[in-house]
Amino acid sequence: MTTTTITTSTHTAEFMLDQLQVIKLSIRLWTSSKKLRPEDLKLADGTILPPDTLASLGTKKTVNPKQLLEFTRIKKEAERICLESGIRFIGGFANPSDEIPRIVNELDELSKLFNKEKERFLNEYSASTEQWVNQHPDFADAIRKAIEPVASVERKLVFDYTVFHVSKPKGELGDSLNRHTLSLSDQLFKEIAQDAKELIDRSFVGKDTVTARVLNAFRRMRDKLNSLGFLDYRCFAIVDEIDKILVSMPKSGPYNGSAYHALFSLGLLLSDPDKVKAHGSGLSQSSFPGNDQDIDGQLLTIDDAITESDDVAAAWFTESTLFMLDDYSVTQYIEEDQDCDKDEDSKSPQLQAQINVPALTELDAANAIVFNGAVQQPVLNQDESSVDQQIPAALQSTDMWF
Repeated sequence: MTTTTITTSTHTAEFMLDQLQVIKLSIRLWTSSKKLRPEDLKLADGTILPPDTLASLGTKKTVNPKQLLEFTRIKKEAERICLESGIRFIGGFANPSDEIPRIVNELDELSKLFNKEKERFLNEYSASTEQWVNQHPDFADAIRKAIEPVASVERKLVFDYTVFHVSKPKGELGDSLNRHTLSLSDQLFKEIAQDAKELIDRSFVGKDTVTARVLNAFRRMRDKLNSLGFLDYRCFAIVDEIDKILVSMPKSGPYNGSAYHALFSLGLLLSDPDKVKAHGSGLSQSSFPGNDQDIDGQLLTIDDAITESDDVAAAWFTESTLFMLDDYSVTQYIEEDQDCDKDEDSKSPQLQAQINVPALTELDAANAIVFNGAVQQPVLNQDESSVDQQIPAALQSTDMWF
């Protein structure tokens, strides 16, 4: 019999900061946009322009915007790299310290690509501006007046980054940083939810089949939760759930039918940060093996977790069951013994979800709970006065500590 350890305690801000380093991107792009002036416009006689206090005339371009798209792509790629295992934090991207070498290497490669594209663009700058003027002969003078010198453009195209470690100052000066740090887990679940929503809109809505690219998207969410799991104990339970679903998928796509619906349900769950936290909380506090019924005798699925109210830690599983100690929001799973004979199992009495609340008054959900030993089947059809006897032996043994 293995020992299951459940921890629901939260780490201090100092602990979290010790595990993190922040990457600050300093990427500046030049857009060629210049303020449009009244003299740039060819107006009919008698036309009156609104004053500046009422409306703005907008901007004009001095080169073809398509010439600058590669710089924008590189900047987005840099942000993607920083978010792959990190989250937004105080103007930068907080990442686990062990991920920093990989990120730095990838950013260095992007920096080389950025500078190569910058060199190409500057070498072609004069020709590009002249070509743009020729494409808009009616506004040639307006464009030429706004063209910047190449040296000025060179200074405005920048790719750089800084890596630093954040430490909390002593006293009240650290209160603001403390609040930002302790909110990192909420930020993590929000970013996962945003990724899941985009995946659903892009790959699921209006379709009945998905490809292996969807599995890769879920793996990226899974890896991010795993790398930042020290921010919130619920992350690891969600990682395990994602693993279970991905492992159950056929080796190759496309994925339809039950596989499609399992992935769709997973996406819907991950797209709601509150449901993810409730679901992860329930899964993290599970420990007991048992039958296939929940407290209402109904199988609980991911779809149930999506529709459950926010104050209930719903859970999904395929070959496990649960009962819930509502007063303490403790959800415990009872896994089937795969080696037992199915015929004998069908004759076994079903575990009833009855609770001895007084026996659990010392439970502190903020501390770790260790359970040893097997769960004993209760005696059925007892009255309320004997409900204490229906608490599993593991809960009453000296192996459980608070």
